[in-house]
Amino acid sequence: MEALGINGWQLIVQLIAFLIFIVLLWKYALGPIVGVIDARQDRIRESMEAAERMQRELKATQARNEEVLQEARREGQEIIANARQNSEQMIARAREEADTQADTYLKRAEETLRRETEQARQQLRQDVADLAVAAAGRIVRKELDPSTQSRLIEETLASASSGRGDGIARQ
Repeated sequence: MEALGINGWQLIVQLIAFLIFIVLLWKYALGPIVGVIDARQDRIRESMEAAERMQRELKATQARNEEVLQEARREGQEIIANARQNSEQMIARAREEADTQADTYLKRAEETLRRETEQARQQLRQDVADLAVAAAGRIVRKELDPSTQSRLIEETLASASSGRGDGIARQ
């Protein structure tokens, strides 16, 4: 090997020095660097897993929020439907009560009208009877001929229609 210009002992010492250098480099430089890189890689992997977990949780939360939102919408629609139904029932009840009151008032008005009509008829009958009696009384008292009797009846009816009842008593 000396022909090549290589000294055996120097080569061995250089190889030992190179191996010591590699061991020291590995132990103090590359080992910690690899450890830092491995630790950083572990942190990155943990961060990625945490991010994936958070994404899954976010999706689950979004799904729960959507369910809650749909439930709230459904409850809101039920509340609106119940309110509409209640208002329609209240309106129907109010209409029924108004119809009942209107029927009651109408019946009362009809009854009052019937009574007043009956009273007016009775009063008219009484007035006609009074006129007939007054006319008959005049005819009987005077014992007149038929033309005078007709004239007295007409006068009695005329005085009754004009509202003078005392004209009957004077004659």
